[in-house]
Amino acid sequence: MAGIAATTTAVAALTLGAVQATAAPASESRAGAAQEADTAQVPGWVLRGKYWQYGNCVLAGNEGVQRGHWDQFQCASGTLQWVLWTNR
Repeated sequence: MAGIAATTTAVAALTLGAVQATAAPASESRAGAAQEADTAQVPGWVLRGKYWQYGNCVLAGNEGVQRGHWDQFQCASGTLQWVLWTNR
């Protein structure tokens, strides 16, 4: 009985070690891709506000366009609220 538990533990440790070894390079490649995106100087979106209702988010976005504060906007669904993002 003790031999089976030791074998199971050893197999689990080897499997876990293999998963960890393959996971580390994948996260490093994602970090490298993020750094490449930063060096490309791609214009980003600016978070402007959070709204409980989608209609209020769109209203605020359109008002900003009409006033010349930004050219484009999008209302993205957040965890609990709608998030207003603008291009500048």
